Amino acid sequence: MQYGFKLDPGEIITRVVHRHVLDVLPTLLLALLLALGSAVLAYIMGRSPESAPFPPILMAALISIMFVISLIIFIVSIYVYSRNVLIFTNIHLIQVEQLALFQRRVSQLSFKRVEDVTGRKQGILQTIFNYGEFQVQSAGEQEKFIFRNAPDPEALADDALQIHEACLRDAGETEPRF
Repeated sequence: MQYGFKLDPGEIITRVVHRHVLDVLPTLLLALLLALGSAVLAYIMGRSPESAPFPPILMAALISIMFVISLIIFIVSIYVYSRNVLIFTNIHLIQVEQLALFQRRVSQLSFKRVEDVTGRKQGILQTIFNYGEFQVQSAGEQEKFIFRNAPDPEALADDALQIHEACLRDAGETEPRF
């Protein structure tokens, strides 16, 4: 899948992380509710059109609009969810944020510049479903990388630290900065 950036020579992708599925669940439930609402209205129109609250032509339009809106919400939410990724390479940490249908931001951070890595779960849902916030602090323009609703944030933090240490070893530095 194309994410909107090019890798440096010798750079390889080691891990691609999508947000936890609970991140997209509320939007999918909204789409499902709209689709069910249109199905219920269609059932009412088919079984007893006289009990419908509006004239048949208006009911047909309402059912169609509700179904199309639910389909659009479903497609857009899946698209946005699938395009929000955190990519670990052997050199960089790349965050691709699809903020809306036509709004995307790609941020890149060298593992050599990493100063602090945090994986945090907060609350009962995050603890039960093992997701939370993955945060990387660096010396540079973008002070913090924050990837919300990340699956297993502690494991991501461990992976980032291992890659950071490997980058420092490759660069000839023996001690991590933190």
